[in-house]
Amino acid sequence: MENLLKIIISGLDNAGKTSILTALDKKYDFQKDIVQLKPTIRVEYHKMNFLKNNSIFWDMGGQDQYRDIYINYQDVYFDATDLLIYVIDIQDPERFENSLEYLDAILTFFTESKMDVPLIITFHKYDPDLRGNEEILKDIDELRTRILDNYSNFKILFQQTSIYDIISIVQLVSYGLSVFDEKFFELSELLENYIEVFKSQALLVFDRNGIIISEYYSDIEPEVYVELLESIKEHLFLLKRMEEESTYEYDHDISSIEHTLFSYLHRLNLGSELFFISAVTKESQKDDLLINFPEFLEDLTQILKELI
Repeated sequence: MENLLKIIISGLDNAGKTSILTALDKKYDFQKDIVQLKPTIRVEYHKMNFLKNNSIFWDMGGQDQYRDIYINYQDVYFDATDLLIYVIDIQDPERFENSLEYLDAILTFFTESKMDVPLIITFHKYDPDLRGNEEILKDIDELRTRILDNYSNFKILFQQTSIYDIISIVQLVSYGLSVFDEKFFELSELLENYIEVFKSQALLVFDRNGIIISEYYSDIEPEVYVELLESIKEHLFLLKRMEEESTYEYDHDISSIEHTLFSYLHRLNLGSELFFISAVTKESQKDDLLINFPEFLEDLTQILKELI
């Protein structure tokens, strides 16, 4: 039986809420759509299927007049929320206080209504060229500390996202959806075990929408990190093709231009559901991956059957 989840994505205007959902919908060609986005008026709804769950994302416009309406009619907008994704524009420090005040109003309603709502806070617009920026990192650390100190009664996960890093968007949503089934913890343990068996750098499981169901990474040397991300992005593109073309090969392997990494993508059909397993390992370790992969696939299939 499918569940219907209400997921609110909220934050101030221009924080990037709609851009996140657009990037998620258009994983393969989205930037031109984001340029054309207009401010969200009231609430827009986005539907997404994730395993047994139908998820309705409430994209809530962040302008002052709409925030006032949401707060004045909290029982209409925030009641029965299953997950809150709150977006803070990390490039707009002048409005951090406004953003925290709005977050406080929402969480106060949850507290007074005795609603145990998991919360994901994403520091958005953490673009690739800002990685390592000391001022940005300091702001993130201070915001995280303040939020944890003030809302210790909530389950809070922090993320950093950018529309220029599609993997960060996919991770944001996948982490949020995975809080609804404890089998995901068992799945994570399986990936952790097999990443050692494979001696690989990364092991990920996607659904047919390209949403990460589970992932695990080994310690990655800085010089191969960028190459690893490119391999995973290439798998996101291949995933779309493998879903659309039933005659397309079930396995796809790629050696990187530098011949440092070997990436492997496998399509797995389970009834009406479709999954993709992405594995990235060093070229020198690919035999460990290919030899042990069938055993991993058997163990993975057992867990996925319980999730669907």
